[in-house]
Amino acid sequence: MAPYDSMRDFAAALEARDKLIRIKEMDQDKYELTALSYKLIDRMKAKAPAFLVEKIKVNGKWHESPVIANIYNGFDNIAQCFGVARLSDDQAAMYDAAVGKIMSYQDKEGHWATMEPKKVDQKDAPCKEVILEGEAADLALFPWIKNNPGDASQYISTGSVIMQDPELGRNVGTYRMQVKGPRKVGVYFTNQSHGYKFMMQAAERGEERVKVSVASGIDPISWMMSCTRLTQTGDDEIAFAGGFREKPVEVVKSETNDLSVPAHAEFVIEGEISMDAEKEGPYGEMLGYIGKEVYTFTIDIQAITHRKNPWVFNVWPGIGGAYMTLPWDVSHYTQMSKMMPNLVKLYTPIETASIVVISIDKQLPGQGIEAGMMILGTRAVGFGKKMVIVVDKDVDVTDMSRVMHAVGTRWQPVPASVLVNHSFHIPIDPSSREMFLSSKIVIDATRQLPSEGGPETYPLDNRAVVEEQAPEGFEQVEKNWESYFKK
Repeated sequence: MAPYDSMRDFAAALEARDKLIRIKEMDQDKYELTALSYKLIDRMKAKAPAFLVEKIKVNGKWHESPVIANIYNGFDNIAQCFGVARLSDDQAAMYDAAVGKIMSYQDKEGHWATMEPKKVDQKDAPCKEVILEGEAADLALFPWIKNNPGDASQYISTGSVIMQDPELGRNVGTYRMQVKGPRKVGVYFTNQSHGYKFMMQAAERGEERVKVSVASGIDPISWMMSCTRLTQTGDDEIAFAGGFREKPVEVVKSETNDLSVPAHAEFVIEGEISMDAEKEGPYGEMLGYIGKEVYTFTIDIQAITHRKNPWVFNVWPGIGGAYMTLPWDVSHYTQMSKMMPNLVKLYTPIETASIVVISIDKQLPGQGIEAGMMILGTRAVGFGKKMVIVVDKDVDVTDMSRVMHAVGTRWQPVPASVLVNHSFHIPIDPSSREMFLSSKIVIDATRQLPSEGGPETYPLDNRAVVEEQAPEGFEQVEKNWESYFKK
């Protein structure tokens, strides 16, 4: 039961729900795992199971260390992470349940729950079952995945990079890490990231190297905190994870530095980040395109500790969902709802992070455009978004077929659109001609009132009529759902 102390505990819970499949072996030199990831999402969408491959071929060598992936696909899996008791494949219901649980960790002043981590001895830390130092700390021992033939090399795609600054405190963030050699990896901090701020702070003090520990394969909520910019610089993601878990994260001291790491991690990679930059990439980005070659910092590895027969947790950016960032969406919603009392829901579609869909309780003309512009104009929310779709409260924002139905039937391009010629944007958008700049658009797909150029009367939505006037039908079907499929 949640909270899960390790990724393995969560995987076992998924398997108990028939949400994880085991595969004996796969050849990643032929990109078999990548193809499976695409096909699972193509054919099963949010219902696609997690998969664990027990034997992997990488760089001509068969590895016995399993690779696990797709474990956070679907809002039912995310709801399970947070301890929601009644789970189903109804993604809209599971989204609401997960959001409700996340919102319960925030007080009236908007502060998130925290709980300081619990330090444990080395003997009680599974991540210390095997300790490799010096020449023995060889990344080639493990099947790190090259996701795409267009990638520069193998990547550690699920590393939680842990840094400590005397003034800024602790930071835990997820950054892409290119394998550059047996004891060397790149770490890509964009200039908007907390990791970059930590490096610049160290540079101002005249430091040439920064101590770092990277944990991979950690418990679900700690992983979400690492992926989610829920916190501000100086906040402690591990303490936030404890608050959301309602139970402290167990941590243990690194071997070669004083950094505390999640004790139940599959791997911990310890080393020093050099201020010298090297070329890194290209890499298949989260927007679904091969990114550009960039210059990044590098980590010189001093030690690798891991569990016995460690599992490599891999993600394929651009395939499947970014469900693990749901706390970020909830944070954006709570922030915006203070300024927008009529805001009902806010959702970043799993298909692309550059679009945001919001629903509002529209009462007056102009409120759709106003709401969209407020989203774009709020840096924390609008950064990285180039399209805001605004819909009425009867449209499920998590159901893109319903959203697009509203766009196709309630939106008129003129006058229900606003174009922004230039605005700050994420640098990895392949359509941007200039880095950090993009044009943006608000699409007001709410029912247009007559004063907005809409018809005098708007016809009722078929489904909404049934849901509002005959809710007992849906209740009965939900109650009897399992019986329909019994032979």
